[in-house]
Amino acid sequence: MSGSGKSFYAKKIFQKLQKKERKIFIIDGDDVRKYITYNLGYSLNDRQKNSKIISDLCKYFESKNYLVICSILSIFRDHQKRNRKFFNKYIQISIEVPKKKLIKRNNKSIYNKRDVVGKNIKFPKPYKPDLLINNDFDETYKANLKKIIALINAK
Repeated sequence: MSGSGKSFYAKKIFQKLQKKERKIFIIDGDDVRKYITYNLGYSLNDRQKNSKIISDLCKYFESKNYLVICSILSIFRDHQKRNRKFFNKYIQISIEVPKKKLIKRNNKSIYNKRDVVGKNIKFPKPYKPDLLINNDFDETYKANLKKIIALINAK
């Protein structure tokens, strides 16, 4: 959900893998909304459109031989299922944080707004994530990062 650490982990993964001289690109859901889909709101219909655009953008970079790291709040199981078939090497990582902890942290004041996933929009369990990590916002991120890197290298 919002504030769980998606962008944080994406940046850490990028830093680790960049050292191996790979072509890597990060697609962050917040950046896509800011620069590409700024005309879309947060209704379920607009969220579906945004999700599809992000998926297509990831596919474009994959077609150019980039390893794509995408940090997005994904609430559409049908999109998650499609992504498994759509991408050559797809890994889905789910970050779990207790909802009460996220609302208390509220680091971007997201939970003060309307149309928030986890508040008034249901957050469904992700469809068959390849890795489920718990983010405690402490040094345990290092062990989580090692698990993620190992999974990526195995693909």
